[in-house]
Amino acid sequence: MRTAMPLHQFQQIRHVDEVVEKASDSWWVYRRNVNHNGALSTVARVVFFARTKQAVDQWLTQQATAC
Repeated sequence: MRTAMPLHQFQQIRHVDEVVEKASDSWWVYRRNVNHNGALSTVARVVFFARTKQAVDQWLTQQATAC
């Protein structure tokens, strides 16, 4: 007997965020989506900008709890 499960039940990571310090007061968060086959998309987009690393960390924490 086989049981089929939808892919969305297995795919828990939908994106990967990368924090980049452009200058001492310029922090950018880039997001890359995870495709259905598990590969990262080739194009990243900016989803958040802040003047301090602390603000970026706080935003990332809020994003993690919102999911």
